[in-house]
Amino acid sequence: MRPNNRTMLNRRGFLKHSCSLGVATATLGSSLLQLGLARQASAQSTGDYKALVCILLAGGNDSYNMLVPRDTDLYNSYADIRSDLALPRESLLDLPGTDGEGRSFGLHPGMPGVQSLFANGQAATIANVGTLLAPMDSAALASGSTALPLGLYSHSDQIQQWQTAVSDERIAQGWGGRIADILEGGNPANGISMNLSLAGNNVFQSGNLSTPYAISSTGDGAPALDGYNDSDEGGQFTRAAIDSLLAATQEKIFRREYSKRLASSIESQVTFVEALALAGEPPTSFSNTPFSAALRQVARVIAARDSLGASRQTFFITVGGWDHHDDVIDNQAMMLPSIDMGLLEFQTAMNAMGMAEQVTTFTSSDFGRTLTSNGKGSDHGWGGHHLVMGGAVKGGQFYGSYPEIYAGNPLDVGRGIYAPTTSVDEYFAELALWFGVSGSDLGVVLPNADRFFSVDGGSGPLGFLS
Repeated sequence: MRPNNRTMLNRRGFLKHSCSLGVATATLGSSLLQLGLARQASAQSTGDYKALVCILLAGGNDSYNMLVPRDTDLYNSYADIRSDLALPRESLLDLPGTDGEGRSFGLHPGMPGVQSLFANGQAATIANVGTLLAPMDSAALASGSTALPLGLYSHSDQIQQWQTAVSDERIAQGWGGRIADILEGGNPANGISMNLSLAGNNVFQSGNLSTPYAISSTGDGAPALDGYNDSDEGGQFTRAAIDSLLAATQEKIFRREYSKRLASSIESQVTFVEALALAGEPPTSFSNTPFSAALRQVARVIAARDSLGASRQTFFITVGGWDHHDDVIDNQAMMLPSIDMGLLEFQTAMNAMGMAEQVTTFTSSDFGRTLTSNGKGSDHGWGGHHLVMGGAVKGGQFYGSYPEIYAGNPLDVGRGIYAPTTSVDEYFAELALWFGVSGSDLGVVLPNADRFFSVDGGSGPLGFLS
């Protein structure tokens, strides 16, 4: 629920008083909006806005049942190794066209929306992506002499490496955060970071200078300080106590900085809520599921981009529950349709808003899974398949290299765990360059990218974005 006028005025009065005492650097919400617009005037006047929407399927999506070969021989090999986990060939949703080797593929039967986006040229698949230290040498892999990413098959390590794009050490800065460091320099417009998270704090959007701005998928979008906006007696007491603390002159530098940041945070929340209210609802409908609700909120923020003074934004959404050691078939039959529905609804909204060319959505996950069954489900793997979506995507095509499935394939490190043939570095470089990262800065954003391709070329290594 949006705060009432009385609450808004109370907060504004407090902040105005705080500023007069030199406690806070924040000004009124309307003034911040104007400052943000002025700061981004050049970018906005040319319509130079872009957004990346990262969808993390946390737990390790069994993507060999999301993208399945349809050619008879390859499908038979897939069905043989998957045994009780194999989807019936007749249930697969045909994808038009073939890959570079003339092979055809199908989607999980619960994904007709992605099928339609693929057919319309607004979605593509990226096969066998994963964490790597260097281009894979099959002979070295077979002999066991190749260097492997830290904590391979570990949820915590691999999910971190997908967010940092650094597989040989554990760091706390993600590649989205490093982009924000470069593009924002630690000075976000209106105090609201270009990196917005619907999953709280995360590594992907955290940099040396930048932190994600956490929003919610419901209500006003930016949660207020607990109790500060309540109109009852308790809320009035809370507000008076906080206002009094922030208005006081603090002698200690850390207390002054904390007061400054808290006051700025309160005002940023006002600014964000006002901007979303001004933007209104998306022009198309969204389903009442958590994933669709999150994407609806992303659409609202994108609609409010001018009011927020944003020329670049990233969004981070986590959908958990993909660690299917049991009941892969039943669990994916329940979960993939909601992902499919949300993706279709979001792209439909972007099309209606005229933002399709400026917003690219992509999936990530901890890792792929074993092609072999454990008798109940599948276990932790390595390479997996992913989806990209948007008007700038050269859709209706298959990128990467879907591995041949056969006994003795040197990419198979055991139990149908296939080593990646496309690195996360290549996948993310394509996205970062499209987003506006220069070739000279790409090595900062993706420190190991030059192990896989020439970062000075300035063009995407996979070619799935225009």
